[in-house]
Amino acid sequence: MTETTSPNNWALPSVPPEPTAISTGPVASRAGSPSSSTRSQSPAEAQEYAEKVRAELAARMRKLRLSRRWTTYDVERHSGVSRSTLSRIERNLTEPTASVLVRVCEAYGYPAAQLLADAEACARSAAGKDTRSLTAS
Repeated sequence: MTETTSPNNWALPSVPPEPTAISTGPVASRAGSPSSSTRSQSPAEAQEYAEKVRAELAARMRKLRLSRRWTTYDVERHSGVSRSTLSRIERNLTEPTASVLVRVCEAYGYPAAQLLADAEACARSAAGKDTRSLTAS
């Protein structure tokens, strides 16, 4: 690396050019990514699927609460999420943020990632979609 001098006589390292990316297969080209041009869902289908996942997530959050015989007040006390927000989420009127989902799941002692994966798997099977993992080849 060579150095050049700035107008203030500071030594500035010269930056070598970045190497050219060479495609070596699916990982480099992202051929299997959902955002690639080979995506089989239309935006309307993707929206419909997202709504099914959200509805299933709402139902599962309600089931978790009821299985513990908790009221929304109990969940609020343990998670810090307001009762009105919990009620709107459980009635599928709003979707939980990641933060809210994690806080509620922590209160239940249930992994948020598992709850979301379960909701997605159920929605996927209801939609007749392939239930394989995204990382499966």
